[in-house]
Amino acid sequence: MPAESAPMDKPSLRTRIIVWSLRIIVGAVFIISGFAKADDIYGFIFKIEEYLDVWGISQPRSLVLVGAMALSMAEFVFGCMLLLGCYRRVIIWLMTLIMSGMLPLTVYLFITDPVPDCGCFGDFLILSNGATFLKNILITVALIYLIIYNKRVSGLFGAYIQWFVATMCATYIFIIGMIGYFLQPLVDFRSFPVGEFLIARETDTDTEFEFIYEKEGEKKTFSMDNLPDSSWTFIERKPVGEIVADKTELIVLEDGEDVTEEVIASEGDQLLILIPDYSRADVSNTYLLNLLDNYMKSQEGSMMTLVAADSGKIEEWKDLSMADYPVYYAESTTLKEMARGIMPAVFLRDGKIMWKRTTVSIDSDLFENAEETPGLMDSLAFDGLEAALYLTLALIAILQVIFFLDRSGRFLAWSIKIRKKTQSLK
Repeated sequence: MPAESAPMDKPSLRTRIIVWSLRIIVGAVFIISGFAKADDIYGFIFKIEEYLDVWGISQPRSLVLVGAMALSMAEFVFGCMLLLGCYRRVIIWLMTLIMSGMLPLTVYLFITDPVPDCGCFGDFLILSNGATFLKNILITVALIYLIIYNKRVSGLFGAYIQWFVATMCATYIFIIGMIGYFLQPLVDFRSFPVGEFLIARETDTDTEFEFIYEKEGEKKTFSMDNLPDSSWTFIERKPVGEIVADKTELIVLEDGEDVTEEVIASEGDQLLILIPDYSRADVSNTYLLNLLDNYMKSQEGSMMTLVAADSGKIEEWKDLSMADYPVYYAESTTLKEMARGIMPAVFLRDGKIMWKRTTVSIDSDLFENAEETPGLMDSLAFDGLEAALYLTLALIAILQVIFFLDRSGRFLAWSIKIRKKTQSLK
């Protein structure tokens, strides 16, 4: 072998340190980005639909879901493969292919600013379009370096077992995404996490508020006595003359008046059913809703529905659902942030959020003739952080077992044995 080819076979210590540093940094960015998207898959769907609305493109929600899930899984798995040193040649080209689409997109966002943030890390980390553009430039530069040097530095797993490592990582993030879609995000980075009060416990009744609405790209400020019609989109409420924290606040309206403090119970149990997009509301769920309402009343609690629709649609929903519970208006974005799903449920106790879940995850049979069965609402609670921790520890444990078996040579022995057996059968 010629002497000049030696550096290709044995990279210097400096090269190995740089390669492993970039593997960890770039891999971690992709892993965090993929996890944040899959964990809150509805949030990623909303962000994609926001882009599509800006571009005047309409796509079925099912197709958007497939695209959102595919991209989040790709980012997570590619990040894991890079960080672990698997598929050293192909993984860099796949990640560069992703960046070849992301970098022009962030240039467009930086110049035109059609949406406030790209949604790269969901609600976990909100970056400005300028910061996102800079981030993607740095990642692209790092990938260019890795295109040249990554294949020269060995990884943690043998080539014959890397497919199994990739499968385990893909299975993990797919489970995270499905839980986020059918139940709720396991890790909640939004303004209404479980364990916090839905509205402030102490309020200043003398404080005057101004309401900011938007229509056709124009934002205007209105007073409580001069709220606009439903063609305007609610943005936020702020105390007059005060600076408030950048946190979403629930505002419930009835006939244009703020009734939040009157209808959100500060004592007792209360169930909120949210309809952030009236066009997607499923009337077939009304049977379950009426069962839930009957059960809440039997337990001396209450239930109400918050709908992001005009007064005509609210009256229509009352008729269609035969609702024996109150129905109020709340802004769509706030409802989407409070809980994910088409018609999610939020359970409060003394004004504190105890759990959130989609209504499709609630078994109607559980509430059939259940008026005399206490504690059913408590049985629907789940600890998302604990579930995420167990799933993550399970993935790490599996990867550790694979690593030690691989290093001991057992996987290689099994691989050779299977290969010989296959050849003998042929």
